[in-house]
Amino acid sequence: MPVTGSAPDPRGNVTEVILPPGQVENFQLLLPMLTQLNQERRWLAWIDPPQELVSKWQTMHGIVASELLVLRSSRDYSAFALAERALGAGTCHAVVMWTTRLSNRDFGALEQASARGQSHGVILRCR
Repeated sequence: MPVTGSAPDPRGNVTEVILPPGQVENFQLLLPMLTQLNQERRWLAWIDPPQELVSKWQTMHGIVASELLVLRSSRDYSAFALAERALGAGTCHAVVMWTTRLSNRDFGALEQASARGQSHGVILRCR
């Protein structure tokens, strides 16, 4: 039987970027990636971004800030839980999470959520 279309990757689409210390707010490094992720007409979710980065993003021209959703973790909702929910919901085309640690199990769960929501996850982690 011929294949008529490509099925979504069952592992999802999650990329981890490990940044050197002090580079978590490196706007020149992150701007091209974040701008590209903001091209689709679904939400782009940022989870726990550095405040300085949010301020710079909002002052840039040509960026669709109205489609940017900034989420902050809390005692009730961890960054991981927010990312998993946002990836799996299907309302975000991409979810970018800033974190200091992520287990292999958590990474796998984010991949599964990404597959369910047909979204892309980007984990930015300082080493």
